Amino acid sequence: MRSVGGSRLLIGLGSVLFAGLLASCSPGYVARGAYEQGRIIFNRRDIKDVLKDSETPEEEREKLALVLEARRFAERIGLTPGASYTTYSDIGQDTLSWVVVGARKDSFALYTWWFPVVGRVPYKGFFDQEDAQAQAKELQAEGFETWTRGTDAFSTLGWFSDPVLSTTLRNPPTRIANTVIHESVHATIWIPGGVPFNESLANFVAITANEQLFSERLAACKSKPEQDCSLAESMLRAARNDAAVQYDLSAGVQGLYEALDALYKDAALSSEEKIARREAGFSKHVTPLRTKYPQLQALRQVNNAEIMQLKIYLTDLALFRELYRRSAGDWSEFFRRIAEIKSRQEEDGTKDPFALLQKQLGE
Repeated sequence: MRSVGGSRLLIGLGSVLFAGLLASCSPGYVARGAYEQGRIIFNRRDIKDVLKDSETPEEEREKLALVLEARRFAERIGLTPGASYTTYSDIGQDTLSWVVVGARKDSFALYTWWFPVVGRVPYKGFFDQEDAQAQAKELQAEGFETWTRGTDAFSTLGWFSDPVLSTTLRNPPTRIANTVIHESVHATIWIPGGVPFNESLANFVAITANEQLFSERLAACKSKPEQDCSLAESMLRAARNDAAVQYDLSAGVQGLYEALDALYKDAALSSEEKIARREAGFSKHVTPLRTKYPQLQALRQVNNAEIMQLKIYLTDLALFRELYRRSAGDWSEFFRRIAEIKSRQEEDGTKDPFALLQKQLGE
């Protein structure tokens, strides 16, 4: 159930599809996924009960209250998280799982895995870091570049009631709210096999709705006489900065992708020549990003697996922003148009949802 995918193929890279963790070909892999899911479910508590518990630390209490607030906001804009994020589970570790991505050195061909429900996915998650590293070594032995990242949340695409995890609560408030909204998008709409579209859509909705959520928080604070709103103001700035970084990264990664993709498709060059020349294109497009964002942890060296992982979450964010603008900032209209794209894609599985989005914008 594995193959090498094409080039049209995550920061908000904090989550993984739990359906994928549970639905692999390997019985042992499935058993481990079932065990971990059972452990998470066994340890979960209703967030309202945790908030009432006098032993709950104040910081944890504030963040869990934010989870419920973000969940209500997600419902207000038309998302359907179901019963997800109404419970909390302390998993007793810093990282939920590790995700492995593999890509060719001289092309953007990704190694993919197929799972029921979610379709073909260009990454695979593991609960043990050693297992992830072993998978990475296997791919490297087959000539792939690899990128392994830790995750702090998961989504079952609405099939189960996902709890918020202690790993997610370690993040700052804006990241926590972003995660809840992002995963609520997945629970609401998912196009099988369309991972880049699904992730980029969820990324756009999360950064946009996150700004709106913290803007409302600030407005509510300012409506109270003599209220100190400095914290609310800083959170709104953080949400806006997160969005700005996403759009800049989206443009930068898109430019980098196009430059390297043209290089990789040059039939006159050998594989060795392509690999030798890619550093120049990488520097041209990444240096401006690193200059503007000196703390940027991504893109420290040429690695097609990382580039494609980023592109999955950052593809054509400007197109989604334009669709939202043409929907007059009305989330119900925006999601109606996204549902239309999903319907058209289901009618003809060969259609690229991004092409359908561009077509819709051109109509």
